[in-house]
Amino acid sequence: MKNNSVFSNQIYGFALSGGSGRILYRLRQIDCYYLVYPNNVEHYLEMLLRDQPPYVLGLGTYSGVDQDQIRIETVCTNKFRNDYVDGMEKQKITINSFLHGNSQIKLAEAVGNSHCNLVSWRIMQLINQGKLNAQYTFLHIPKNMRPWVAIEIIDQKLIEFKQALH
Repeated sequence: MKNNSVFSNQIYGFALSGGSGRILYRLRQIDCYYLVYPNNVEHYLEMLLRDQPPYVLGLGTYSGVDQDQIRIETVCTNKFRNDYVDGMEKQKITINSFLHGNSQIKLAEAVGNSHCNLVSWRIMQLINQGKLNAQYTFLHIPKNMRPWVAIEIIDQKLIEFKQALH
């Protein structure tokens, strides 16, 4: 029989195709790993609804400014590839991350209109509708950052988070 206190700390991690998948599978503090591609987003959402993990961590890569820090995205929108997913005008949802910033991780509002944003939008809709009882965090990892550096930063942040729960 599983210990409920251990079971309640489960963190489901997913990565979008690209370099973030290599980082995801090396994180030691993740309890369930999943690579999300454009053709399996619905399957992943169904798995989250079925399993109801208390924490969901998404990883993606980004290029552009601030290549020295991992970004915690704090908002997502209903835009995907310059079209609206839901409705005819822009909508925004706040992501109340379960991880917090530090000198190596900063808060950001630039998830864009890519798959990172689409998956975040869908997860946050499920949370806000009360269908998914979870807390969500999405991390954008700079493409220039060495994978082992990102792994060390994220694992340390997850250890601190889990310790704060006890």
